[in-house]
Amino acid sequence: KRKAVHDFLLNPRSSKIATVWHSVDILFICVSIAFLIMETDPVLKDHFTDKRDPYYNAIYGINAFVISFFTIDLVLRFLTWPTFLSFWKNIFNILDILSILPFYVGLIADLTDGNPAIDAMSDTEMDQMGKRYVVLRVCRIFRIIRIFKFVRHSQDLILIVRVVVHAKKELGLLVILLGIFTITFGSIMYYVEHEVNDQFNSIMQGCWWSIVTITTVGYGEVVPSTPGGKFVGSVVLTLGIVFLALPMTIIVSKFSSVYEKEKGDSKD
Repeated sequence: KRKAVHDFLLNPRSSKIATVWHSVDILFICVSIAFLIMETDPVLKDHFTDKRDPYYNAIYGINAFVISFFTIDLVLRFLTWPTFLSFWKNIFNILDILSILPFYVGLIADLTDGNPAIDAMSDTEMDQMGKRYVVLRVCRIFRIIRIFKFVRHSQDLILIVRVVVHAKKELGLLVILLGIFTITFGSIMYYVEHEVNDQFNSIMQGCWWSIVTITTVGYGEVVPSTPGGKFVGSVVLTLGIVFLALPMTIIVSKFSSVYEKEKGDSKD
């Protein structure tokens, strides 16, 4: 029975009920992400945050129901997982825990919040409240992780994740080269420009300009003004094209070979 439930939760093709369960899961993921986006809209924000708003209770109830479904799914997977240690080694399980954590942290905060008068608080109480709201804000960021729940429902996306893991050496090489180029030319641009150009007031600012230029994005909000700076900018722009072209051929070749291998293994 344990294995049957485990297959039911992980394989939508195991039964018709499993297909319905996974379809509902995908629907609720979409609803959760939609709520996350709409909550930041100035016009709709009060519906999600103001308890006096007429739509607040309905929206909160839907959100609570969705999180309850995610929680039940996660608990069942935990109880039916082959081993305790392997459950925690699975990155998707960790992401699922982080995605529902903000709701329960916020719920606990609401239940323990006595709403005392600000003027009556001691300095220690004020400090504790400030720390609590910082924790809440950090936890709210974790809600973005819910979008990664889609990966569990797509074998192709899982396959791409595996390919990226196999190509980590090549991707690491790209990151290292990008870091070397960014710091080198960011530092050069700072020393060339900082005395006459306030836009390059630190090496960090120079690195920002450097990485934007190397990747050929070129926002244009930070630009060199001296002849020397413009020369360095021309060199960085030219090298950026070469820098992106050479490692990419290696990465694409590796990516293609690993993708075909993984795809063949998955079919077997």
